[in-house]
Amino acid sequence: MSTTSTTYPSGPLEIPKRFTQLPNSYKIKVSLAVIAIILFFVLYMAMIAGFCLLTYYAIIYDMGSINKFTILLKIGAIAGSAMLFAFSLKFILKLKNVQPNNRVKIDLTKNPKLKSFIDNICKDTNAPKPKNVYVDPDVNAYVSYNNIWLSLFFPTKKNLTIGLGLVSCLNLSEFKAVVAHEFGHFAQRSMKVGSYINSANTIIHSMIFERDAWDNTLDKWRSSDFRIAIFAWIITPVVWLIRQFLILFYQLLNIAYSSLSREMEFNADKVAVSVSGSEAIISSLWKLDHGFKHYNEVINHGYLASKNNLFVKNFYTHVNSSITNSKDEILNQINSLPTDEKGVRTFFSTSKNSNVGMYASHPPNDLREGNAKSPFIPCDTDDRSSWVLFDHKIELQEKLTALIYKQYIGKKPESFSEDRQFQDFIKSETKGNHLLEKYHNTFQNRFVTIPKDDELKITSSQVDKPIEKIKDLESDLIALMKPVNELSKHLEEIGSIAQGSSKSKTFEYLGVSYKKKQMQQVFEKVNADRERLFNEAFKEWDATFFASYYKISSLLERKEHYASYLQQHKLLIGFYKILIEGRSKINQRLSGLQAMSEVSEQTIRTFENEVSDLFHLFNKQLKNFNSDNFRQLPNIENVETLKGNILESKEFSVYSRNIFESGSFNIMMNELETAINHLNRIEQNSMSHILEIHENMFLSYVNELS
Repeated sequence: MSTTSTTYPSGPLEIPKRFTQLPNSYKIKVSLAVIAIILFFVLYMAMIAGFCLLTYYAIIYDMGSINKFTILLKIGAIAGSAMLFAFSLKFILKLKNVQPNNRVKIDLTKNPKLKSFIDNICKDTNAPKPKNVYVDPDVNAYVSYNNIWLSLFFPTKKNLTIGLGLVSCLNLSEFKAVVAHEFGHFAQRSMKVGSYINSANTIIHSMIFERDAWDNTLDKWRSSDFRIAIFAWIITPVVWLIRQFLILFYQLLNIAYSSLSREMEFNADKVAVSVSGSEAIISSLWKLDHGFKHYNEVINHGYLASKNNLFVKNFYTHVNSSITNSKDEILNQINSLPTDEKGVRTFFSTSKNSNVGMYASHPPNDLREGNAKSPFIPCDTDDRSSWVLFDHKIELQEKLTALIYKQYIGKKPESFSEDRQFQDFIKSETKGNHLLEKYHNTFQNRFVTIPKDDELKITSSQVDKPIEKIKDLESDLIALMKPVNELSKHLEEIGSIAQGSSKSKTFEYLGVSYKKKQMQQVFEKVNADRERLFNEAFKEWDATFFASYYKISSLLERKEHYASYLQQHKLLIGFYKILIEGRSKINQRLSGLQAMSEVSEQTIRTFENEVSDLFHLFNKQLKNFNSDNFRQLPNIENVETLKGNILESKEFSVYSRNIFESGSFNIMMNELETAINHLNRIEQNSMSHILEIHENMFLSYVNELS
């Protein structure tokens, strides 16, 4: 370990000559990407010029004899060619210098240690200094042009953005490696290729996929008098052909740039290795998963806590605490990693979970590890926290926390709670998670079947020895979950093949072999089989499971208390199912309407009424939760808090007329999606609380017997 008193970790003692020199494969891929860009812009400008000339000739063309027909033909020709010219030209206006709005510029004069750190990396990597340094809330770091539009024509300085979530999870050596990797990009002239690709993509994406006033004008023109509309129908297939051609170019550009981008990542990793050794950049990649996990959990709990009007000043206090608490676990995982023949740790043994699809911009981590270790460059490790570089870290963390509340959570706190209260909220929220895991996560992927009251009583009366029965049930569950887990593994493998992160190109299921393009089809088959297993194979197990604990609750005289929680859980599941089925009905009906060539006004109004009736039903079902039948759940103390956790407004918005024209349909569907997501969390909390009740009753009953 480095014992230097500075905040800049020492680098490797020796680096091979030409270690960071660009390979020929890199230069070839740059050339191919540049050729693709030049070809696109030449053809694009030719298309603009062609439609401009077409409009010009339509205007000056001699009609010969003048009559109603020739006048109409002249007007139609001018209008049609002008529409095509506008179609080709309007998307240039889409090119704007859009900058991220989730970051804060950092004053390096107030952070001299960070400034010195960055200056040293610039010196060691021979990279130009950034124009600005920003921080954002996330677990990331990236380089961007200060002005994307100007970068197409002039040498433009680049900015460095550092995610505070990244700072939380890396030591000083790893942080140095990540920042050096980004400065490796600073020195790459090929970054300009990315600006042209992004500009071309903006133009192409708009022309292919976006529909705006131009498309609305063409639609209205086509629906006008046939004598006028004929010219709109003539240019319609021309526009379709242009869009199909651009789809092919879109794929060509992105294939070329994705291949180059992966080479750029390899080269930037070499730059990082040259200043921090081989292991730091790889261990930082490995730690990113942990960083994302802890950061996302804290922010998610912050979002949930905000529903109870509980806000904190500094999320990063809790992110750092969460990472610190898991430090031993992470260290044990690192120490248990396999080593190669030279005794060097191997962090990534396969490409599993690495996105290496056609358009993937980063290589899989195992290939990046191999690149960083060819050859292996040893270097001392500085295990100090990266936060030592920030002189005003608390102020910065609080500023980014306010940004998270504003942009990610959509709240503006007026007062703040103690950190202890937020920690208590998290503990309460996660209290029963270990019990869900104890039952092999069977309750996390399905709705349990709770018997009716009379069935529960009958089944429980047949349980003579509840302790033995419960132990048998736990063993039975392992056998029940085995085929489910196998199907889950199949789904993961299918997903890997579809994404291109698996070496396999086909998947065999029930004696049928499916090719890559059929992965969606086989995914649906496997998922349907898994759902069928959940719905059918577990019914008897569920009935005996709840009946056994109902028996214990009767023996302990806690029957009413236990039954009330089961009843509430059934209400939650019932409401959850109604929302899911309602969403499915709406989406199916909408897909049917979109597939129709013509839709009458009456059909649309009928659909609006159907949607309105469903949302009235949702509100009616929501009223089934009341203070009489409510039972307290983790972080949900009363029925009003329950409704507020399902929907902030505590009821669904219902619109009945012109819901498509006014945008009301989107509002309603967003509320429905939000409610479904929130109910998932509440249902899981309810289930974990029931399992806690089970555990407490089980222990009490065992103690009584002894």
